[in-house]
Amino acid sequence: MLLRLLAVLVFVNTFSFLPSHAIARPPDITAPSGILIDAATGDVLYEKNAHEKMYPASTTKIMTAILVLENTNLQDTVIIDKDTPFTDGSRIYALEDEIFTVEQLLYALLVQSANDAAVALAKHVSGSVEAFAALMNQRARELGAKNTNFVNPNGLPNEAHISSAYDLAMIAKHGMTIPAFREIVGTVRYEIPPTNKQEETRYLRSSNRFLWGTGGRNQINYRGKWTNIKYDIVDGIKTGYTIQAQQCLVASAVQGEHRLISVILKAQSTNVYLDSRTLIDYGFENFQFKKIIGSHEPIEAVSIKGGIEKKVNLVTADAFYKAIPKGDSIEDLTKDIVLREDLSAPIEKGEILGRMIYKSGDLVLGEVDLIAEETVAKKEGIYAAFPSAQTSRRPIAYIIALPLLLFLLWRSFVTFRRSRRRKNRLLYSKKNHRKSRGNDLTDVNLYYHDKKH
Repeated sequence: MLLRLLAVLVFVNTFSFLPSHAIARPPDITAPSGILIDAATGDVLYEKNAHEKMYPASTTKIMTAILVLENTNLQDTVIIDKDTPFTDGSRIYALEDEIFTVEQLLYALLVQSANDAAVALAKHVSGSVEAFAALMNQRARELGAKNTNFVNPNGLPNEAHISSAYDLAMIAKHGMTIPAFREIVGTVRYEIPPTNKQEETRYLRSSNRFLWGTGGRNQINYRGKWTNIKYDIVDGIKTGYTIQAQQCLVASAVQGEHRLISVILKAQSTNVYLDSRTLIDYGFENFQFKKIIGSHEPIEAVSIKGGIEKKVNLVTADAFYKAIPKGDSIEDLTKDIVLREDLSAPIEKGEILGRMIYKSGDLVLGEVDLIAEETVAKKEGIYAAFPSAQTSRRPIAYIIALPLLLFLLWRSFVTFRRSRRRKNRLLYSKKNHRKSRGNDLTDVNLYYHDKKH
């Protein structure tokens, strides 16, 4: 009863900027820990012991897959070493010296939940499991995790290997922004063809029954009615199970253009699906997702030091939504723009130059990054020599070509005048030569005339 009261108080505090009549009663779940978030904003719509340290089991592989996708190419080849085949638990029974692509091992990791694939990928990225675990923890903190410590890439039992519902939700939120990740976690079946060491095809099937579970033992009693576990609006993500962790599930569901992510930890049997659907339906039935501002919308122009342009236009990096109870609205919305301290060239297109913080009263609703709409080069070379070029709307080629054209015209004029002068001198010289020659002939004629007479 106390836990339920605390959950209500947390929920009320989260949406304290809204009228109290709009707040829906939080649902009951059987698991000791769970959370529901809006994938677009990270808003927490429900939580129960969301920050308590728990064993994540194979939901760990979400973090493993993210790092692999961020640090490798899908068609890279991986050669299995002599130790990886002896990994415990679920596996694809990889053989020493067997060759796979990164893509094949990622499907094995997230569809079949193969522990040997996780180890092979970890070694491919970092050289060792220990080095990869350090990378996992660093990236988890960057994604917002607060109570996570990974010691292996697959979630096999270890007292020091812990996470929380909140942390896993933040990690999954990022994972679902990666197209290849979304594709893989939503795959029901996958085949790995024969390899250099295995003559038979490996057939993989997802452990997430939300994607395929119908009939027989794949049903849950939901809202007083037996229904299939398969739920069409669910498009991934990852299950997990060990004796210590019990049933764990991170699930993603989409309605329209909006996505919710739920995390259930330490549930019993199929209650993991019952609890997950309870949270997902609660989110879509009781919340609306208000678009505050769209992606790449213009905000303002800001001054840039040392650039060929004095200013650069700021636009929003992404759209910004806010989850609010249905039938309600956000009142007294304000926004503050916080710019980077030193805005100086060069500036690359898409570079983050600041952020816009949205508030309702004193409550911070969230923020969106502000990026440069265009590239601004540093003022140097011709621009440094001619400061007026900085404010000119004409291209630099025009600024260079104009004086060059004037110089060429001047040179042409000078050359023309010199040519005329040279021509005139030649004409004058020829004329004088003819005149001189005529005088010589006259003198000769006179000489012969005198001599004759």
